[in-house]
Amino acid sequence: MADKLFQKILIPVDGSSYSLNAVRLAGRLASVHGSRIWILHVIDQEVEAQLCRFKGSQSVRDNMAEGALGLVADMKRELGSTGVGAETMVERGSPHEVILNTADTIGADLVVMGKLGRRGVKRILLGSVAERVIEFSVCPILLADGS
Repeated sequence: MADKLFQKILIPVDGSSYSLNAVRLAGRLASVHGSRIWILHVIDQEVEAQLCRFKGSQSVRDNMAEGALGLVADMKRELGSTGVGAETMVERGSPHEVILNTADTIGADLVVMGKLGRRGVKRILLGSVAERVIEFSVCPILLADGS
């Protein structure tokens, strides 16, 4: 397996059509390269904190965790249709930081993720998760479109 190009692929997912296409693309790559795959969803702690201000903290955290577990399970099922299995993970934190740390921890050879277009002031102030991952990653990043 040492001659295979991508042995370990990380797929961060957020539930968008971009993420779904990233899972499908990574599945095709993994079937060719015999890769191991990890599917990761990051619960954004800043978003969680803002939601907790309006509703009971525990119910918000429980709902977000339940949704995240359902999302990674759905993505794993989608990947299974390509004949490739995966490990799933749900983490809390700043999405780009968790993605970069996870890629480093598992020794990812490739990160396949969906691009997400933000526009206007929000993009200027926040940037996108994909842009931050690209900027700081030490391994290749492959972006999937949403169409």
